[in-house]
Amino acid sequence: MSRKEAILETARELFNETGTQSSSTNHIAKAMGISPGNLHYHYKNREEIVRLLYIKMRKETKLSVDELPKSIATLHEHEKILTEIQWKYRFFFKEMLSLFARDSELEDLYIKDNIAHRRRIRQVMNNLIINEELTITDEEDIDFLVDSISISWQFYSSFLHTIGQELNANSVQKVIKYTTAAMKPYLTKKEN
Repeated sequence: MSRKEAILETARELFNETGTQSSSTNHIAKAMGISPGNLHYHYKNREEIVRLLYIKMRKETKLSVDELPKSIATLHEHEKILTEIQWKYRFFFKEMLSLFARDSELEDLYIKDNIAHRRRIRQVMNNLIINEELTITDEEDIDFLVDSISISWQFYSSFLHTIGQELNANSVQKVIKYTTAAMKPYLTKKEN
């Protein structure tokens, strides 16, 4: 692993443990056993590190159109992978809005990615409709379903925090139940 990659991994671990506000570049350098100057040789500031971690996370989650789930079973398999990635980068989902307040470049990147991600969720719903696993005819209902799924995935970690529940690898996986519940009224007898 290169020094640059090791810095990113150390930062991700610190951010997950103590949050980005409590993990300065000096903390990251100390955890790495390097000087702050050495860290700054590779990365300008904490925001750049967060942005690069976000880009890395998005690469891990992004599927091509051909790879998008075409059945409920493959959707659930994909969701399990997504929960592992959400746990790996949990700091981002817990702090998303405050991260945007500190870094407009990250916010712009996320908005662009999120719009594309919404289109991919819509394609998955269309795949399930084509394969007769969901039955939805109203376009607005499809949009509401897509948005409900998207909101659940983006804000579930924050939601758990706001109701005093512990965020751990198991609790993060419960978001899949929200996705399933949102789709339940539209499941065909084939899937019910």
